Amino acid sequence: MIKKISYFSGFIGANFGSLLLEFLITILGFVPIFITLGISLIFVNQTWQFFGEVSVVDFLTSTEWTPNFTNPQFGIIVLLSGTFLITLIALLVAIPLGLLAAIYLSEYAPKNVKRFFKIALESLGGIPGVVYGYFALLFLTPLLRSSIFPSMGGFNALSAGICVGILIIPIISSLTEDALTAISDDLRNSAYALGMTKLEMIYKVLLPLAYPAILSSFTLATSVALGETMIVAIASGQRPNLTLNPLEPIETITSFIIKISLGSVQFDSLLFKTIFTLGFILFVVTFTLNSISYWLQNKAEKQLFSFTKSVSKIAQKESIQSFLTSENTTLTYSSKNETKSPLFNLDLKKPIAKNRLWCDRTFTILAFLGASFGVIFITILLWNLSQTGLEKINWSFLTSFASRRAQDSGILSALVGSLWLFVLTLIMVIPLGVGSAIYLEEYRKNKRIDSILEISIANLAAIPSILYGLLGLEIFVRWMSPITGGTTILSGAMVLTVMSLPTLIIASRSAIKTSSKRLRHGGYALGMTKQEVLQKLILPSALPGILTGVLLSQARALAETAALIGVGVAASVRFLPPLSWEGLQSRYTTLPVQIFNWLQNPNQEVQQLAAAATIVLVVILIILNLFSVLIREYFSNLQRN
Repeated sequence: MIKKISYFSGFIGANFGSLLLEFLITILGFVPIFITLGISLIFVNQTWQFFGEVSVVDFLTSTEWTPNFTNPQFGIIVLLSGTFLITLIALLVAIPLGLLAAIYLSEYAPKNVKRFFKIALESLGGIPGVVYGYFALLFLTPLLRSSIFPSMGGFNALSAGICVGILIIPIISSLTEDALTAISDDLRNSAYALGMTKLEMIYKVLLPLAYPAILSSFTLATSVALGETMIVAIASGQRPNLTLNPLEPIETITSFIIKISLGSVQFDSLLFKTIFTLGFILFVVTFTLNSISYWLQNKAEKQLFSFTKSVSKIAQKESIQSFLTSENTTLTYSSKNETKSPLFNLDLKKPIAKNRLWCDRTFTILAFLGASFGVIFITILLWNLSQTGLEKINWSFLTSFASRRAQDSGILSALVGSLWLFVLTLIMVIPLGVGSAIYLEEYRKNKRIDSILEISIANLAAIPSILYGLLGLEIFVRWMSPITGGTTILSGAMVLTVMSLPTLIIASRSAIKTSSKRLRHGGYALGMTKQEVLQKLILPSALPGILTGVLLSQARALAETAALIGVGVAASVRFLPPLSWEGLQSRYTTLPVQIFNWLQNPNQEVQQLAAAATIVLVVILIILNLFSVLIREYFSNLQRN
């Protein structure tokens, strides 16, 4: 009797533990929806209050933007013109380069060359916005002014737009390459059998099939360009100017939010409501674009799967080779068959026309140049940084506080602040991100809710980081002030956790999905419970991918500037936060923020300090990315052995 009771109690205890774990994982799984709802409700509330004080008609029709004046004007068209001008320039740069790079990597590049170029291109997306801002302000603008546009101002839309375009190239190249690679080789071979050159095969067969995915990449790239903050804030001049002249300074929605966030804005003031209203407009636009991109991507996958399946069925019944060599088939028309397919008119022995060959070779060169752009840009950037700031890097620079005297200035407090945020964000983001990924792959049940979760995660991964800053300003700085202490390290870590969460969820989910396919059924066959399969099989197998996702999300957090400015990061501090609760509630600065503030100073020596700090930041990010690659390869070799 006693044995039965203890067995029954053990069963109840184990069952309760499983239910509790499932409940906690379900809560974590819904965190992306909670964040999306939080952003929506806060922004809608502040926007509603804003339009209680400002006329909607004036907001939409006025051609002046002067919210700081005694008689403020709120003509949103001024900021929209600057925002769309930057986006247009960026797309004109990114679309041709991204497409050419994707085509070369998919259709032309040898394996080793492809890997090298792809790493360089993807690195463009990981370079911090402040580094692009530095490049636009101190290299690209002087170059364009001295060689092409002598009337160009020191701050202008053209340089900023070009650098935003470089930033979004990896989005277009990566998504397009994936779409092209997924197309069956049967279609390529069929095109060659019809006498097409490689260029003709690409634009007549591959690009039409990959069109939805390509359009999806354009949409997502547009969303990122609209929300880019730091490049525009540094290089465009932050001057509200209703113009379409790219050589003049302009102001965008994001750069205005940054400008106001750098000062002291009173809660519930009209200016406070203004930046939230602008944030809401930006959120609606980017959310819509991201949702369209997500829908197009799914449509492309379904369309390609259906088409490939149909081609495979046809190929099984009748191959092109057997068709061409059949005794009952000829490649010429009889007088009775003049209306049949042009296939029968082909003369396979006829040489390809020279103009077609020249077009093919010319395109090959252009595609190679597009794919090599990442290597070229990174080389120029590193060369410029070394020429400008390398001599400033020494032990004193690394161990000194920022100072009004450039020769005595250093980055110690910025390095320590970045380290604090790195550790705190790491502690908070891992359970949230991995838990949410586990729910999405192992516990989700309702397809409709799952679809909402998918869209929420995709959108949160792509919305502008300044919106996370505004969310943190309202929740962590204002509402949770008794806990966080206001504009402190803890508030900064919380907002970076929320911002980097979608990246970790996506990476962890991919790792779990790949592992679970191989191991789940094997574990169940051995009599394991779902919890045991998860703990003993799936998570250990997915660990390399999860660790890679953690490091990638932390690299993004380490390079972040706009979100931290949104929650009131200090321009500089001359102390180190203690390792205590008081330290968590201390003021702080970070390396990207320090770079941004130095770039605001026209003094050449201070700008050299910015270049030196940029070198340090780039080296740290390279080490993090290399570390993630080494971890992935180590575990991959371990699993193979």
